[in-house]
Amino acid sequence: MSPNKAEFRRESILECAIDLLVDGGVEAVTMPRLSQCTGLSRPGIYQYFSSREDILGEILINDMADLSNEIDRILAPIADPDEQIRVWIHYALAHVASPQHRMIREISMQLLPEEKRAELRAMHGYFLSTLISPLTKLGVTNPTAVCNMIFGVISAAAKRISQGATFTEEASTLERFVIAGIEAAQ
Repeated sequence: MSPNKAEFRRESILECAIDLLVDGGVEAVTMPRLSQCTGLSRPGIYQYFSSREDILGEILINDMADLSNEIDRILAPIADPDEQIRVWIHYALAHVASPQHRMIREISMQLLPEEKRAELRAMHGYFLSTLISPLTKLGVTNPTAVCNMIFGVISAAAKRISQGATFTEEASTLERFVIAGIEAAQ
C-alpha cells in the first residue's frame, strides 16, 4: 500500500473517532463503530492502530501538538513579555475550560497506554515552556515553578467555569492574580 493511502486511512480512522467522541463521548469510540464509519474491517483498523486506546492517544497527541503550534503562532509577533503572558493565560484558559478538553482529560487519565501518557506529558511540557521565556525576560527567579503555579490556577479557574462561573469574570480575576504573583516572584 502506498504511504499516501496508508496515511489517508489513518487520518480517516482518527476523524471518525473524533466524530464519535463529539457525538457520544469516549464510550462511543468502539472498533465496530469505527469500522462502520470508515468502511474498513476491524482487522483493517488494527493494521493502523493496535487498540482503541492507541487511537484515543493519537487524538490527544495531535490535539496537544495543534495547541502548541497555535500558541507559538499567536505569541511569535508579540515582543512584550507582559503581553505574551496575558495572551498565554487567556488562550490556555479558553482551551482548558473547553468541553473538548474535559473529554481529553478524561481520556488521558483513564485510557491512555503509559507510552502515550509519557509522550503527552512531554508535549504538555513543551506547551508550558512557551510561558517560561517571557517569565525569564521579566526576571522571575524560578520561571519553571511559577509556570507550573500559573497552570495550576488556570486549571482551578477552568473548573470554576465548568461549575457555572462566567469565563469573562474568571479570566479577568485570573489575569490580575497571575500578574500580582509574577510581580512578587521577580
